[in-house]
Amino acid sequence: MKHLLSITVFLLALAGLGAQTPAATQTTPAAAETATHDDAEDNYLDRQNALKGMESLRTDTQKDIRKLSVMVSNFGAEVAGSDGELKSIRDRYEESSIMYYRQMYVKARGKLDEVRVSVSALYKKFNDHYTQRTNAILVEAAKAVSGDELKVQPGSGNETEWSTDLIKNQSRLRTAYGHVAIAQDLTRDKRYGDAIDHYRLAKLFGIGLLKGMDEDPARSKAVDDKYRNDIGDASGIVRTGASTTPAATPTK
Repeated sequence: MKHLLSITVFLLALAGLGAQTPAATQTTPAAAETATHDDAEDNYLDRQNALKGMESLRTDTQKDIRKLSVMVSNFGAEVAGSDGELKSIRDRYEESSIMYYRQMYVKARGKLDEVRVSVSALYKKFNDHYTQRTNAILVEAAKAVSGDELKVQPGSGNETEWSTDLIKNQSRLRTAYGHVAIAQDLTRDKRYGDAIDHYRLAKLFGIGLLKGMDEDPARSKAVDDKYRNDIGDASGIVRTGASTTPAATPTK
């Protein structure tokens, strides 16, 4: 009986010790193993919406930056602040591109949309410049054509040659002003980049008309020299000596 009582006391003591033993604690994941995704990137629907049209938007932005680079090269000195604005656009596009390749699509799309607004604003600045520049060239061309219309009188012996050249120049002038009309419509629709394309064509027709008005090579070269930037710009040529400093590495 005494032996049984001793065993009972021993078992009760063991049970008491077990009750005092602390429960095993759960280990927390190491910091390096925690999720690194931004909360906004964890939303599947947001990611899919961000990806809609992103490829074409990126391509359009790349083309616009190249196009604006030519404009800044040729006329940046006449459009205040355009060089700095272009650099900002380039920097932010690169930031968006880094996010895109890291598959941070929501943030990349937000940054890209921001860049698109700035691209449109810079195009608008240049559109105003192209409007004034084109009008000045075409007024000069119109005066030249008007002078020819009044210069040669019937019976002078060269009516056929005169009329052929005059008709050709009148046609060039009408075509140039036709492009101006299209550019004005596009400007009203806030499609400034497309409007500039038509202003460029209008300038080329006007410059070509002025070059063809006189057969003297020296005077023809003078027209080329006067409108060298306009001719190169319309052909997408960067002016020699223009700044081509690459944009600074964007912050991540």
